[in-house]
Amino acid sequence: MTATPAGISLTAIGKTYRGRGKDVEALRDVSLDCAQGSFTALIGPSGCGKSTALRILLGLEGVDTGQVRIAGQTPQQAASAGITGVAFQDSALLPWRTVASNIALPLEVLGRKIADYRDEITRLVALVGLSGYENALPGELSGGMRQRVAIARALVTRPQVLFMDEPFGALDQILRRQMNIELQRIWTETGATTLLVTHGIDEAVFLADRVVVMQSAPGRIVEVIDIPFARPRTADLFGQPKFHALCDHVAQVLHGD
Repeated sequence: MTATPAGISLTAIGKTYRGRGKDVEALRDVSLDCAQGSFTALIGPSGCGKSTALRILLGLEGVDTGQVRIAGQTPQQAASAGITGVAFQDSALLPWRTVASNIALPLEVLGRKIADYRDEITRLVALVGLSGYENALPGELSGGMRQRVAIARALVTRPQVLFMDEPFGALDQILRRQMNIELQRIWTETGATTLLVTHGIDEAVFLADRVVVMQSAPGRIVEVIDIPFARPRTADLFGQPKFHALCDHVAQVLHGD
């Protein structure tokens, strides 16, 4: 039997929050397909529904209309099978656990034997550039190092699909760009289908194959922009005129100009 490609599919998604006397339409007719192994960035103003879309993809919320599939499964099925991994803006590391034991946490949640993943944890520590810090506690790490641990933790189940919600939003601009370059390297090595939710236009354009721009009231996709830059992308891309021109175009779409 051929395995189902590890893509992401949203088909005509609708979601409305019902409140006291007022309904808020968070998403209307949102359709998006992310091919296996692709890197997609989702960008939009606060309140445009991108976080709602991510919660739906993680299986934390349902939809009113439409269908969601991840590698051919429902979000809940994909999460239970370890097909999906997620990294948030807050690294949310447990302060009393070492780097290695924080990375192992999703394995415990899924009921897997940690001993079977010792080599994988060592490999991931090296992949995110933290060899030698396996036994360090979060309080001994910088902000960027903690985010590296969070990314390794998201990858420990060997997910086919990786979701990232503003993973570098709390970092300063210089460190954020360094982490962008590191994330591109990690994505290249893992091959996971990746969806990044971000407010950073330059981050989206640097990392993604496509940038999906959303607007609010109601939350909807207004344009999908293909990114033409060859990989691997290096730091000098940030200073190139064609990069700035594409960022300007994304900004114009984002602000409805």
